[in-house]
Amino acid sequence: MGIRGRYSIPSLYYYVTPLFVLLDYVGGISIRVAVLDSAPLYKHLYYGFCILCGVGVYALPWLAPVVALLESSINFLMTVLAVFLPYIRFVTETDDFLTADLPTVAGFDAPHIVNILLAGGIAILGFHGSLRAMGMEGRPDSEADQSL
Repeated sequence: MGIRGRYSIPSLYYYVTPLFVLLDYVGGISIRVAVLDSAPLYKHLYYGFCILCGVGVYALPWLAPVVALLESSINFLMTVLAVFLPYIRFVTETDDFLTADLPTVAGFDAPHIVNILLAGGIAILGFHGSLRAMGMEGRPDSEADQSL
């Protein structure tokens, strides 16, 4: 199986980025980066980054697992920060946060859930693909540590 065949799912994920962009801007359904709906500038930058990832994966297919791991980790981090930053701000900016009313953060709806599943799935595929690319998958920890 060729290099493109081994990493076809992460590569396909980046090749269909323009479809995610069209679905978001024309259809109003944001599933690729649902947490940035309230920050359009960052959303545009992130979509640009994803398109660059697709170009990079096309030009250098052997980097697909590393790119997938990096991009999905960034997406995952953005999602976690979007959920927890309002609470952190509340705790740091409120004098007596134990007796104050805790703010509510918008719950996850279907686009957020699809976003986290896509990012998590691609991150897992990227992680395992990176291990395969380095020849470390399936090796006991002691052998992997000795090769470093």
